[in-house]
This record gives sequence, C-alpha cells and structure tokens, in this order.
Amino acid sequence: MTTVAEDLVLLLLDPESGRSVVDSMSLDLAIGGALLLDLSIRERVTADGEGATARLAVVDGAPTGDALLDDALARLAGTPVQAQKAVERLARRTRGPVFDRLVERGLVRRDRSRLLGLLPVTIWPAADGGPAKELRGRVAAVLRDGAGPDRRLVLLISLLHAVKAEHKIVSGSRREVRARADEVAEGDWAGPAVRKAVRSVQIGVVVAVSAAAGAGSAGNS
Repeated sequence: MTTVAEDLVLLLLDPESGRSVVDSMSLDLAIGGALLLDLSIRERVTADGEGATARLAVVDGAPTGDALLDDALARLAGTPVQAQKAVERLARRTRGPVFDRLVERGLVRRDRSRLLGLLPVTIWPAADGGPAKELRGRVAAVLRDGAGPDRRLVLLISLLHAVKAEHKIVSGSRREVRARADEVAEGDWAGPAVRKAVRSVQIGVVVAVSAAAGAGSAGNS
C-alpha cells in the first residue's frame, strides 16, 4: 500500500512541468504532515489535547515494515511534542525519499531544468500520468461534485486544505472548493482518536507554514 505522503506529492506535482504547485517550504511541511497522518491511521501516534496545543506522542514504536515510516517513528521517539514541531521535524530531508519512491514506481521521472534560464533545478514530470489523473479526479468528485470521500481522500484533502492548494488541484470556485474541503476535514469519518490526531496535524501544518512564511518576511524586511 502506498503512503499518504506519496499520494500527496502526486497531487501537488504539475504533471507537465514537473514542479510543485506550492512553494518548496509548503511542500516539505505538507509531506511532514502526511507522514504523521500515515502513522496516525496505523495507530502509532496519538494526540493529547486539541488543535494547536495538542501534543503528539509515539504509542507504538515497533517497525512498520516501511522504511520511510520507520524513519519518521524514530524521529518522533522520546517526549511528546506539539503538532507544529512534529510536522517541522518530519519535514526535514524527507522530500527526496518520497520522490525517489515515485520514480521507482514509474510515476515520475527525474529531469534537470533551469530556473529563469539560469539556475539548475530538478523537476519531476509525469512518466505515467494515469494514477495522478485518477487521484485528482477522485478529489475533484468530492470537492466539486459533492461525492462522499473515503478515509484516504479525507486525509489528502485535509492536507491540501492546510497548504491552500485545493483550487490548484480542482477547477471551480476557490471559495466553494475551500469551504467543501473544510467540511470534509471536519466530518465524522473516523473514530474520535484518529479524527483528533488528523485535526491536530492539519492545524500543525497550517501553523508551521504561517511561521515559516513570517520568518521569511522578517528576513526580507
């Protein structure tokens, strides 16, 4: 089974340009949040408290059988941490392994390009666009057409909402798409413990993105 992190990156990559539809900071933080959700639905991580003040803790550190998730578990070992800090911790140096998996699965390819014709950058255009197209279609059916989501779509939509990327994935009214995404993320779709963890992670991503953006603005002033 693929991870939430892999599916999220597929959604956030433009299949033709091979570039993320969100900035690199938001991409990394979204991946960190996705890894936390992967661990939450496997009941390896739980949230104590609500919202921005919730603290996330590892409750089962046994190997998952997935190297990416096992590394995430190891990074979270120890005392509980606030959701924002957990997101930031898992955002570091995890983009590469997720992209490598997509390359190994034959979904994207690793190419080189130049930003503004000057700076060399790595891009990730689609090698097999079918899975990403199908996934985007399922997200659109929920956010634009009102279809009921399964648990995995709820997790993905909650992260798209956290980095304000819904309208970059789904055509239509930005306001209506965001409102529907918020409704989906808040819905009664799982047990209380999992819902609480997911909500804490979503808020943690939002706070982390805002904090990073604020630090960037201060540095440029």
